[in-house]
Amino acid sequence: MKDIFNFLYCFDENYNFQALTSMISLLDSVDEEINIYVIHPFEEFIDFVPEKILKHRNLNDFNVYKFKDYDHEFPNIDNVHISVATYYRLFIKNYLDNQISNLVFLDPDVICLANPISYLKEILFELKNSSFVIGARTEHSRGEKRIGVDGNYFNAGVMVIDFTKWIKNDLHNNLISKLNEISNNILQWDQDVLNSFFNGKYLEIENKFNFKASSKSTKEYKDEIIFIHYIGSNKPWLTSGAFEKDSNFYHENFRKISNSSFHIEHKWKKASIFDLFKAVINLKILKLKKPFIYIFEFIKSFFL
Repeated sequence: MKDIFNFLYCFDENYNFQALTSMISLLDSVDEEINIYVIHPFEEFIDFVPEKILKHRNLNDFNVYKFKDYDHEFPNIDNVHISVATYYRLFIKNYLDNQISNLVFLDPDVICLANPISYLKEILFELKNSSFVIGARTEHSRGEKRIGVDGNYFNAGVMVIDFTKWIKNDLHNNLISKLNEISNNILQWDQDVLNSFFNGKYLEIENKFNFKASSKSTKEYKDEIIFIHYIGSNKPWLTSGAFEKDSNFYHENFRKISNSSFHIEHKWKKASIFDLFKAVINLKILKLKKPFIYIFEFIKSFFL
């Protein structure tokens, strides 16, 4: 019996739409059945999931687990746009079936552009025949002395995990210990904890498996990208990032799970209006596939 690939998302209610958009892009791209697991503050999130996902031909199983491990200190989440949910990944042992052998973690702001299955099989084969527990893409190689990393530092938005080794090596307790140890030096939340623990000892995955969204990606790299990751503050659902070509990948998938053509949110409404005005003046809005519908839905979003 072949292994079914298991995909994990960890987020709160602020990222419901983003996660569903990511999930439908994944299900439409794979060529075999997969399992999707969610760690969320509310079990009721399952009621929010559209049938288009729950009854998808490529979905084998879908489970939501309510996060309960609040009896810990979670550094650097006050007065920022990040919530406790960013630390959920450290506690996966407490929720997932410990008999699962493979696990692919995806941030909710990751969109799947191509079938990842064959590449995943290669990564997992390498993991199982190595001493590494995870595969990830290096974000930079300068180290991070503040958290004791003297080698490569990876982006944790896409991780392939040998979950058997994760359990066997007791990463749950080791990561909680590391969280407490470096608490005062954490800037990048649980990504810092993971990097501090692994300290460069991970399997390098190709850039195409966690491709940072940029204005160049559509033109130069689209045929190579498997997962595109909207890293940083210029998200496609905000006007600060809506008018980049890469935002079309996100909104095309958002339309599959929504009656709207665009996912539009506002951090600051005045800033959103200014960003839209600039995009109209410099014609950047024309990078969108439905610019006039965007303007209409932008205006409507102020009254919802």
